[in-house]
Amino acid sequence: MIRWNLLPALSLACASVLTAQVPEPAHDARVTPVVRVVREVGPAVVNVYQDVVRDVSLPFPYDQLFGSRKTRRTSLGSGVIIDRDGFILTNAHVLSADGRLIQVHLHDGSTHPAALVNTDPRNDLALLKIKTDRPLTAARLGTSSDLMVGETVIAIGNPLGNENSVTTGIVSALFRDVDLAPPATGSAPFEDFIQIDAPINPGNSGGPLLNVLGELVGINFAIKSNTEGIGFAIPVDRVRRSLVESLTDPGLHREVSAGLSFVSAAPRAEQPGLPLAGVAPDGPAARAGLQPGDRLLEAGGHTIDWEFDFNKVLLGTRPGDVVELVLERDAERVEAQLRLQASVSPLAYIWRRLGLRVVDHPVFFGVTVDRIDPGGLAAMMRLQPGDLIDRLNDKTVESTDEMFAVLSRASGSERVTLHGFRGTTGFQVRMVLGAGPAGGAPAPPPAAGTSPPQAPLHPSVRPGSPAATGAEGDG
Repeated sequence: MIRWNLLPALSLACASVLTAQVPEPAHDARVTPVVRVVREVGPAVVNVYQDVVRDVSLPFPYDQLFGSRKTRRTSLGSGVIIDRDGFILTNAHVLSADGRLIQVHLHDGSTHPAALVNTDPRNDLALLKIKTDRPLTAARLGTSSDLMVGETVIAIGNPLGNENSVTTGIVSALFRDVDLAPPATGSAPFEDFIQIDAPINPGNSGGPLLNVLGELVGINFAIKSNTEGIGFAIPVDRVRRSLVESLTDPGLHREVSAGLSFVSAAPRAEQPGLPLAGVAPDGPAARAGLQPGDRLLEAGGHTIDWEFDFNKVLLGTRPGDVVELVLERDAERVEAQLRLQASVSPLAYIWRRLGLRVVDHPVFFGVTVDRIDPGGLAAMMRLQPGDLIDRLNDKTVESTDEMFAVLSRASGSERVTLHGFRGTTGFQVRMVLGAGPAGGAPAPPPAAGTSPPQAPLHPSVRPGSPAATGAEGDG
Protein backbone atom coordinates (compact mmCIF):
# COMPACT_ATOMS: atom_id res chain seq x y z
CA MET A 1 0.00 0.00 0.00
CA ILE A 2 1.32 3.35 -1.01
CA ARG A 3 0.95 6.16 1.43
CA TRP A 4 0.93 9.69 0.11
CA ASN A 5 2.15 12.51 2.30
CA LEU A 6 -0.06 15.34 1.08
CA LEU A 7 0.72 17.81 3.86
CA PRO A 8 3.86 19.41 2.27
CA ALA A 9 2.19 19.75 -1.11
CA LEU A 10 -0.96 21.16 0.44
CA SER A 11 1.07 23.63 2.48
CA LEU A 12 2.99 24.73 -0.62
CA ALA A 13 -0.21 25.26 -2.57
CA CYS A 14 -1.80 27.28 0.21
CA ALA A 15 1.32 29.37 0.55
CA SER A 16 1.25 30.11 -3.18
CA VAL A 17 -2.37 31.21 -2.99
CA LEU A 18 -1.74 33.37 0.06
CA THR A 19 1.33 34.93 -1.53
CA ALA A 20 -0.64 35.85 -4.60
CA GLN A 21 -3.34 37.48 -2.48
CA VAL A 22 -0.99 39.53 -0.26
CA PRO A 23 -1.18 43.24 -1.29
CA GLU A 24 1.85 45.47 -1.85
CA PRO A 25 3.74 46.17 1.38
CA ALA A 26 1.82 48.68 3.43
CA HIS A 27 4.86 50.89 3.92
CA ASP A 28 4.88 51.76 0.20
CA ALA A 29 1.61 53.63 0.66
CA ARG A 30 3.25 55.65 3.44
CA VAL A 31 6.02 56.99 1.21
CA THR A 32 4.42 60.38 0.66
CA PRO A 33 5.87 63.21 -1.43
CA VAL A 34 7.25 64.71 1.77
CA VAL A 35 9.10 61.48 2.61
CA ARG A 36 10.56 61.34 -0.91
CA VAL A 37 11.76 64.96 -0.65
CA VAL A 38 13.42 64.33 2.71
CA ARG A 39 15.19 61.24 1.35
CA GLU A 40 16.36 63.11 -1.74
CA VAL A 41 17.39 66.47 -0.26
CA GLY A 42 18.17 65.54 3.35
CA PRO A 43 21.84 64.74 2.57
CA ALA A 44 22.26 68.29 1.18
CA VAL A 45 21.31 69.90 4.51
CA VAL A 46 24.19 70.74 6.85
CA ASN A 47 24.73 72.15 10.31
CA VAL A 48 26.93 75.21 10.69
CA TYR A 49 28.92 75.79 13.88
CA GLN A 50 31.24 78.59 14.95
CA ASP A 51 33.03 79.27 18.22
CA VAL A 52 32.54 82.89 19.25
CA VAL A 53 34.87 84.42 21.87
CA ARG A 54 34.02 87.83 23.29
CA ASP A 55 35.31 90.11 26.04
CA VAL A 56 32.70 90.73 28.74
CA SER A 57 33.16 93.57 31.22
CA LEU A 58 32.90 92.63 34.89
CA PRO A 59 30.80 94.73 37.28
CA PHE A 60 32.45 97.36 39.45
CA PRO A 61 34.76 96.99 41.36
CA TYR A 62 35.86 93.68 39.82
CA ASP A 63 36.50 95.36 36.48
CA GLN A 64 39.12 97.55 38.20
CA LEU A 65 40.85 94.47 39.60
CA PHE A 66 40.51 91.92 36.84
CA GLY A 67 39.50 93.88 33.75
CA SER A 68 37.29 91.92 31.38
CA ARG A 69 36.94 88.20 30.94
CA LYS A 70 36.53 86.15 27.81
CA THR A 71 33.39 84.12 27.19
CA ARG A 72 33.00 81.39 24.64
CA ARG A 73 29.79 80.28 23.03
CA THR A 74 28.89 78.20 20.01
CA SER A 75 26.91 79.86 17.27
CA LEU A 76 24.89 77.35 15.31
CA GLY A 77 22.57 77.34 12.37
CA SER A 78 21.69 75.41 9.26
CA GLY A 79 22.85 75.50 5.66
CA VAL A 80 22.21 73.82 2.33
CA ILE A 81 24.66 72.52 -0.26
CA ILE A 82 23.87 74.13 -3.62
CA ASP A 83 26.79 72.77 -5.62
CA ARG A 84 28.49 69.36 -5.72
CA ASP A 85 31.88 71.06 -5.36
CA GLY A 86 31.06 72.13 -1.80
CA PHE A 87 29.41 75.57 -1.97
CA ILE A 88 26.95 76.04 0.90
CA LEU A 89 24.34 78.75 1.50
CA THR A 90 23.36 79.94 4.95
CA ASN A 91 22.19 83.16 6.65
CA ALA A 92 24.71 85.92 7.25
CA HIS A 93 23.45 86.37 10.81
CA VAL A 94 24.38 82.76 11.61
CA LEU A 95 28.05 83.82 11.43
CA SER A 96 29.77 86.25 13.77
CA ALA A 97 32.54 88.72 13.04
CA ASP A 98 33.98 87.74 16.43
CA GLY A 99 33.88 84.06 15.55
CA ARG A 100 36.69 81.67 14.92
CA LEU A 101 36.82 78.63 12.65
CA ILE A 102 33.57 77.80 10.89
CA GLN A 103 32.71 74.08 10.97
CA VAL A 104 30.18 72.31 8.77
CA HIS A 105 28.68 68.99 9.87
CA LEU A 106 27.41 66.88 6.98
CA HIS A 107 24.57 64.36 6.85
CA ASP A 108 27.03 61.44 6.82
CA GLY A 109 28.44 62.51 10.20
CA SER A 110 31.69 64.04 8.91
CA THR A 111 32.81 67.55 9.93
CA HIS A 112 34.77 69.92 7.70
CA PRO A 113 36.29 73.39 8.14
CA ALA A 114 34.57 75.95 5.92
CA ALA A 115 35.94 79.03 4.18
CA LEU A 116 33.73 82.11 4.04
CA VAL A 117 33.49 83.13 0.38
CA ASN A 118 31.42 86.25 1.04
CA THR A 119 28.36 87.65 2.75
CA ASP A 120 25.44 89.70 1.44
CA PRO A 121 24.09 91.51 4.53
CA ARG A 122 21.31 93.23 2.58
CA ASN A 123 19.75 89.84 1.89
CA ASP A 124 21.13 88.14 5.04
CA LEU A 125 22.96 85.52 2.98
CA ALA A 126 26.42 83.98 3.27
CA LEU A 127 28.28 81.59 0.99
CA LEU A 128 30.66 78.98 2.43
CA LYS A 129 33.01 76.53 0.70
CA ILE A 130 34.26 73.20 2.00
CA LYS A 131 36.72 70.74 0.45
CA THR A 132 35.94 67.04 0.27
CA ASP A 133 37.37 64.08 -1.62
CA ARG A 134 34.04 63.27 -3.26
CA PRO A 135 31.14 65.06 -4.96
CA LEU A 136 28.40 66.12 -2.56
CA THR A 137 24.64 65.87 -2.80
CA ALA A 138 23.30 69.29 -3.77
CA ALA A 139 19.78 70.71 -3.61
CA ARG A 140 18.15 71.69 -6.89
CA LEU A 141 17.32 75.39 -7.09
CA GLY A 142 13.73 75.97 -8.16
CA THR A 143 11.89 79.26 -8.52
CA SER A 144 9.81 81.32 -6.11
CA SER A 145 8.01 83.13 -8.92
CA ASP A 146 5.23 80.54 -9.14
CA LEU A 147 4.76 79.81 -5.43
CA MET A 148 1.10 79.54 -4.44
CA VAL A 149 -0.51 80.53 -1.16
CA GLY A 150 -1.61 77.27 0.44
CA GLU A 151 1.13 75.23 -1.25
CA THR A 152 2.85 72.59 0.89
CA VAL A 153 6.42 73.42 1.91
CA ILE A 154 9.05 71.51 3.86
CA ALA A 155 11.72 72.95 6.17
CA ILE A 156 14.81 70.96 7.17
CA GLY A 157 17.39 72.23 9.62
CA ASN A 158 19.06 72.20 12.99
CA PRO A 159 16.52 73.75 15.41
CA LEU A 160 17.83 74.12 18.96
CA GLY A 161 20.73 71.84 18.04
CA ASN A 162 18.51 68.93 16.97
CA GLU A 163 20.12 67.88 13.71
CA ASN A 164 18.21 66.98 10.54
CA SER A 165 14.80 67.96 11.88
CA VAL A 166 11.93 68.12 9.39
CA THR A 167 8.80 70.26 9.65
CA THR A 168 6.03 70.85 7.13
CA GLY A 169 3.43 73.52 6.55
CA ILE A 170 2.01 75.75 3.88
CA VAL A 171 2.82 79.07 2.25
CA SER A 172 0.73 81.48 4.32
CA ALA A 173 1.46 84.63 2.31
CA LEU A 174 3.85 86.11 -0.24
CA PHE A 175 5.66 89.47 -0.56
CA ARG A 176 5.79 90.07 3.18
CA ASP A 177 7.92 92.89 4.64
CA VAL A 178 9.69 91.76 7.79
CA ASP A 179 10.68 94.32 10.41
CA LEU A 180 13.56 92.32 11.82
CA ALA A 181 17.22 93.31 12.01
CA PRO A 182 19.64 90.41 12.53
CA PRO A 183 22.86 91.65 14.11
CA ALA A 184 24.93 90.90 11.00
CA THR A 185 22.85 93.08 8.72
CA GLY A 186 22.53 96.49 10.31
CA SER A 187 19.84 97.18 7.76
CA ALA A 188 16.30 98.47 7.43
CA PRO A 189 13.27 96.16 7.34
CA PHE A 190 13.58 93.30 4.89
CA GLU A 191 11.17 93.16 1.98
CA ASP A 192 9.46 90.53 -0.15
CA PHE A 193 9.62 87.44 2.05
CA ILE A 194 7.72 84.17 2.02
CA GLN A 195 5.54 83.72 5.10
CA ILE A 196 5.08 80.10 6.18
CA ASP A 197 3.44 78.27 9.06
CA ALA A 198 5.96 75.39 9.12
CA PRO A 199 7.44 75.44 12.64
CA ILE A 200 10.82 77.21 12.66
CA ASN A 201 13.00 77.57 15.74
CA PRO A 202 16.41 79.07 16.51
CA GLY A 203 18.93 76.99 14.59
CA ASN A 204 16.69 76.62 11.53
CA SER A 205 18.19 79.81 10.10
CA GLY A 206 19.96 79.16 6.82
CA GLY A 207 18.26 75.84 6.15
CA PRO A 208 16.29 75.07 2.98
CA LEU A 209 12.62 75.62 2.31
CA LEU A 210 11.49 73.04 -0.26
CA ASN A 211 8.42 72.33 -2.35
CA VAL A 212 7.00 68.83 -2.84
CA LEU A 213 9.11 68.42 -5.99
CA GLY A 214 12.24 68.64 -3.85
CA GLU A 215 13.22 72.04 -5.27
CA LEU A 216 14.76 74.76 -3.14
CA VAL A 217 12.28 77.66 -3.07
CA GLY A 218 13.66 79.64 -0.14
CA ILE A 219 16.20 79.94 2.67
CA ASN A 220 14.65 79.86 6.14
CA PHE A 221 15.30 83.17 7.79
CA ALA A 222 13.44 84.08 10.96
CA ILE A 223 10.48 83.61 13.23
CA LYS A 224 8.24 86.34 14.54
CA SER A 225 8.82 86.70 18.27
CA ASN A 226 5.95 86.10 20.72
CA THR A 227 3.89 84.36 18.03
CA GLU A 228 3.27 80.83 16.82
CA GLY A 229 2.97 79.61 13.26
CA ILE A 230 4.61 82.63 11.62
CA GLY A 231 7.99 82.11 9.99
CA PHE A 232 9.74 83.70 7.04
CA ALA A 233 12.01 82.56 4.23
CA ILE A 234 14.11 84.40 1.63
CA PRO A 235 12.71 83.71 -1.88
CA VAL A 236 15.09 81.62 -3.97
CA ASP A 237 14.86 84.00 -6.94
CA ARG A 238 16.42 86.69 -4.73
CA VAL A 239 19.01 84.15 -3.60
CA ARG A 240 19.92 83.51 -7.24
CA ARG A 241 20.45 87.22 -7.88
CA SER A 242 22.59 87.56 -4.77
CA LEU A 243 24.75 84.60 -5.76
CA VAL A 244 25.50 86.11 -9.16
CA GLU A 245 25.65 89.84 -8.35
CA SER A 246 27.25 89.80 -4.90
CA LEU A 247 28.42 86.53 -3.43
CA THR A 248 30.44 85.33 -6.44
CA ASP A 249 30.75 88.39 -8.71
CA PRO A 250 34.23 87.86 -10.23
CA GLY A 251 34.61 91.57 -10.92
CA LEU A 252 34.48 92.23 -7.20
CA HIS A 253 36.34 89.24 -5.80
CA ARG A 254 39.05 88.78 -8.41
CA GLU A 255 40.85 91.28 -10.58
CA VAL A 256 39.46 89.66 -13.70
CA SER A 257 37.14 90.61 -16.53
CA ALA A 258 35.74 88.22 -19.13
CA GLY A 259 34.08 90.94 -21.22
CA LEU A 260 30.73 89.22 -21.60
CA SER A 261 27.22 89.18 -20.16
CA PHE A 262 24.56 86.51 -20.06
CA VAL A 263 20.84 86.14 -20.54
CA SER A 264 19.62 85.04 -17.13
CA ALA A 265 18.78 81.36 -17.34
CA ALA A 266 15.27 80.22 -16.42
CA PRO A 267 15.21 78.10 -13.25
CA ARG A 268 13.84 75.12 -15.19
CA ALA A 269 15.46 75.78 -18.55
CA GLU A 270 15.02 72.89 -21.01
CA GLN A 271 17.98 73.80 -23.22
CA PRO A 272 21.48 73.13 -21.91
CA GLY A 273 23.96 75.94 -21.49
CA LEU A 274 23.78 79.66 -20.85
CA PRO A 275 23.10 82.12 -23.71
CA LEU A 276 25.39 85.12 -24.17
CA ALA A 277 23.58 88.46 -24.18
CA GLY A 278 26.51 90.70 -25.05
CA VAL A 279 30.22 90.74 -25.81
CA ALA A 280 32.31 93.83 -25.00
CA PRO A 281 34.19 95.20 -28.05
CA ASP A 282 37.93 94.48 -27.84
CA GLY A 283 37.37 92.57 -24.61
CA PRO A 284 38.58 89.04 -23.73
CA ALA A 285 35.40 87.37 -25.02
CA ALA A 286 35.52 89.27 -28.34
CA ARG A 287 39.18 88.35 -28.84
CA ALA A 288 38.28 84.71 -28.18
CA GLY A 289 35.71 84.85 -31.00
CA LEU A 290 32.58 84.70 -28.84
CA GLN A 291 29.37 86.17 -30.24
CA PRO A 292 26.02 87.24 -28.75
CA GLY A 293 23.62 84.32 -29.00
CA ASP A 294 26.28 81.66 -28.39
CA ARG A 295 25.33 79.17 -25.67
CA LEU A 296 28.09 78.51 -23.16
CA LEU A 297 28.08 74.79 -22.36
CA GLU A 298 31.33 74.33 -20.44
CA ALA A 299 34.03 76.48 -18.82
CA GLY A 300 37.22 75.11 -17.34
CA GLY A 301 35.85 71.58 -17.65
CA HIS A 302 32.69 72.44 -15.65
CA THR A 303 29.16 72.22 -17.05
CA ILE A 304 27.48 75.65 -17.19
CA ASP A 305 23.77 75.81 -16.45
CA TRP A 306 23.51 79.34 -15.02
CA GLU A 307 25.64 82.35 -14.13
CA PHE A 308 26.78 80.92 -10.78
CA ASP A 309 28.48 78.03 -12.55
CA PHE A 310 30.57 80.45 -14.61
CA ASN A 311 31.34 82.76 -11.69
CA LYS A 312 32.64 79.93 -9.50
CA VAL A 313 35.10 78.97 -12.27
CA LEU A 314 36.42 82.55 -12.35
CA LEU A 315 36.80 82.69 -8.56
CA GLY A 316 39.96 80.62 -8.88
CA THR A 317 41.57 82.67 -11.67
CA ARG A 318 43.86 85.67 -12.12
CA PRO A 319 44.38 88.16 -14.97
CA GLY A 320 46.18 86.43 -17.82
CA ASP A 321 44.77 82.98 -17.03
CA VAL A 322 43.20 81.07 -19.93
CA VAL A 323 39.82 79.37 -19.47
CA GLU A 324 38.85 76.66 -21.94
CA LEU A 325 35.28 77.13 -23.22
CA VAL A 326 32.84 74.91 -25.08
CA LEU A 327 29.97 76.68 -26.85
CA GLU A 328 27.06 75.91 -29.11
CA ARG A 329 26.60 78.07 -32.21
CA ASP A 330 24.08 77.30 -34.93
CA ALA A 331 23.63 73.77 -33.54
CA GLU A 332 27.38 73.13 -33.78
CA ARG A 333 29.89 72.62 -30.97
CA VAL A 334 32.61 75.29 -30.86
CA GLU A 335 35.71 75.43 -28.64
CA ALA A 336 37.40 78.68 -27.58
CA GLN A 337 40.12 79.94 -25.27
CA LEU A 338 39.22 82.91 -23.06
CA ARG A 339 42.24 84.86 -21.78
CA LEU A 340 41.12 86.94 -18.81
CA GLN A 341 42.21 90.54 -18.36
CA ALA A 342 42.44 92.81 -15.34
CA SER A 343 39.24 94.53 -14.30
CA VAL A 344 39.33 98.35 -14.23
CA SER A 345 35.79 98.88 -12.92
CA PRO A 346 35.68 101.65 -10.27
CA LEU A 347 33.39 99.51 -8.13
CA ALA A 348 35.76 96.56 -8.37
CA TYR A 349 38.77 98.76 -7.59
CA ILE A 350 37.12 100.21 -4.47
CA TRP A 351 36.12 96.71 -3.39
CA ARG A 352 39.66 95.40 -3.73
CA ARG A 353 41.31 98.31 -1.89
CA LEU A 354 38.77 98.96 0.87
CA GLY A 355 36.63 95.82 0.93
CA LEU A 356 33.32 97.60 0.44
CA ARG A 357 30.82 98.21 -2.31
CA VAL A 358 29.35 101.70 -2.58
CA VAL A 359 26.55 103.47 -4.44
CA ASP A 360 25.94 107.20 -4.96
CA HIS A 361 23.59 108.58 -2.33
CA PRO A 362 20.46 110.02 -4.00
CA VAL A 363 20.10 112.90 -1.51
CA PHE A 364 23.41 113.73 0.17
CA PHE A 365 26.85 114.30 -1.28
CA GLY A 366 28.82 111.12 -0.74
CA VAL A 367 28.55 107.39 -1.27
CA THR A 368 26.58 104.85 0.75
CA VAL A 369 28.14 101.57 1.84
CA ASP A 370 26.07 98.88 0.14
CA ARG A 371 28.01 95.71 1.04
CA ILE A 372 31.02 94.78 3.16
CA ASP A 373 33.66 92.16 2.36
CA PRO A 374 33.96 90.24 5.66
CA GLY A 375 37.68 89.73 5.09
CA GLY A 376 38.41 93.26 3.87
CA LEU A 377 39.73 96.49 5.32
CA ALA A 378 36.27 98.03 5.84
CA ALA A 379 35.20 95.06 7.97
CA MET A 380 38.31 95.49 10.13
CA MET A 381 37.35 99.14 10.54
CA ARG A 382 33.83 98.11 11.67
CA LEU A 383 32.09 99.96 8.86
CA GLN A 384 28.51 98.89 8.19
CA PRO A 385 26.07 98.83 5.27
CA GLY A 386 24.20 102.13 5.30
CA ASP A 387 27.17 104.27 6.39
CA LEU A 388 27.61 107.45 4.33
CA ILE A 389 31.20 108.30 3.30
CA ASP A 390 31.76 111.91 2.27
CA ARG A 391 35.52 112.49 2.62
CA LEU A 392 38.84 110.68 2.14
CA ASN A 393 41.68 112.63 3.77
CA ASP A 394 40.98 116.24 2.83
CA LYS A 395 39.22 115.32 -0.42
CA THR A 396 35.45 115.60 -0.72
CA VAL A 397 33.89 112.41 -2.11
CA GLU A 398 30.64 113.26 -3.86
CA SER A 399 30.28 110.12 -5.99
CA THR A 400 31.65 106.65 -6.69
CA ASP A 401 33.83 108.05 -9.49
CA GLU A 402 35.39 110.64 -7.16
CA MET A 403 36.12 107.96 -4.55
CA PHE A 404 37.78 105.88 -7.26
CA ALA A 405 39.85 108.87 -8.37
CA VAL A 406 41.10 109.57 -4.82
CA LEU A 407 41.97 105.93 -4.16
CA SER A 408 43.70 105.43 -7.51
CA ARG A 409 46.08 108.30 -6.68
CA ALA A 410 46.94 106.83 -3.26
CA SER A 411 50.01 104.64 -2.87
CA GLY A 412 49.81 101.04 -1.80
CA SER A 413 50.68 101.79 1.85
CA GLU A 414 49.33 105.31 2.27
CA ARG A 415 47.65 106.31 5.52
CA VAL A 416 44.06 107.39 4.84
CA THR A 417 41.49 109.10 7.04
CA LEU A 418 37.88 108.31 6.12
CA HIS A 419 35.04 110.55 7.29
CA GLY A 420 31.38 109.61 7.20
CA PHE A 421 28.02 109.47 8.94
CA ARG A 422 26.11 106.67 10.59
CA GLY A 423 22.61 108.02 10.78
CA THR A 424 23.08 111.61 11.93
CA THR A 425 26.31 110.94 13.85
CA GLY A 426 29.61 111.79 12.19
CA PHE A 427 32.62 109.51 12.55
CA GLN A 428 36.12 109.07 11.21
CA VAL A 429 38.49 106.11 10.95
CA ARG A 430 42.16 105.91 10.01
CA MET A 431 43.67 103.07 8.04
CA VAL A 432 46.72 102.08 6.05
CA LEU A 433 45.82 100.95 2.53
CA GLY A 434 46.87 97.39 1.89
CA ALA A 435 47.58 96.75 5.56
CA GLY A 436 44.73 97.51 7.93
CA PRO A 437 43.86 100.00 10.64
CA ALA A 438 46.58 102.45 11.58
CA GLY A 439 48.69 100.50 14.04
CA GLY A 440 47.79 97.12 12.52
CA ALA A 441 45.25 95.93 15.12
CA PRO A 442 41.52 95.37 14.57
CA ALA A 443 39.82 98.73 14.85
CA PRO A 444 37.25 99.71 17.47
CA PRO A 445 33.87 100.93 16.21
CA PRO A 446 34.16 104.23 14.31
CA ALA A 447 34.64 107.10 16.72
CA ALA A 448 31.57 109.31 16.92
CA GLY A 449 31.81 113.02 17.35
CA THR A 450 35.52 113.12 16.50
CA SER A 451 35.26 114.92 13.20
CA PRO A 452 38.18 117.23 12.40
CA PRO A 453 37.35 120.94 12.32
CA GLN A 454 37.33 121.13 8.54
CA ALA A 455 34.91 118.16 8.20
CA PRO A 456 31.18 118.84 7.82
CA LEU A 457 29.03 118.40 10.92
CA HIS A 458 26.13 117.02 8.89
CA PRO A 459 25.75 115.50 5.41
CA SER A 460 25.58 118.00 2.54
CA VAL A 461 22.40 117.84 0.48
CA ARG A 462 22.61 117.42 -3.30
CA PRO A 463 20.92 120.24 -5.24
CA GLY A 464 17.66 119.14 -6.82
CA SER A 465 17.12 116.24 -4.45
CA PRO A 466 13.81 115.93 -2.53
CA ALA A 467 15.57 117.08 0.65
CA ALA A 468 16.89 120.21 -1.12
CA THR A 469 13.57 121.14 -2.73
CA GLY A 470 11.47 120.37 0.32
CA ALA A 471 9.58 117.57 -1.39
CA GLU A 472 8.28 114.78 0.83
CA GLY A 473 8.54 111.09 0.13
CA ASP A 474 5.83 108.49 0.20
CA GLY A 475 6.71 107.20 3.64
